[in-house]
Amino acid sequence: MKPVIILPGVKDRGRRAYRMTPVQDDPVSLRVDGKLVDLEDLSVNGVAFLSEQDLKAGIYDAQLNFTLQQRDYSLFCKLNLIRTKTDAYAGELQEMTSLDERLLSKFILECQKNAIMRQREDSQVDEH
Repeated sequence: MKPVIILPGVKDRGRRAYRMTPVQDDPVSLRVDGKLVDLEDLSVNGVAFLSEQDLKAGIYDAQLNFTLQQRDYSLFCKLNLIRTKTDAYAGELQEMTSLDERLLSKFILECQKNAIMRQREDSQVDEH
């Protein structure tokens, strides 16, 4: 059995390691309160985005749309908006089912793999 390592002063906030910054090729979108926003960062637990609408801290309806293995998914959940700063927002995704979380994790991993492949292709082009 592996020993458990506890670092003093570091609290586990349930943050997962899988996160991504969407690019044009990633088939994902986010709606907050029914309005499309510009997704900046995505993890299973939270999002960061830009929006022209004026949002205050609080709970909003959210909808994540993405394509995974040639299937379209729409996840409906709540967004607890924590950070609001001149058109830049961040919040925690809440009330997702365990299936929703698994699908989103798979989608994020797939996007990370694609990003690695793009980087490798770009570095091979630069070498020639």
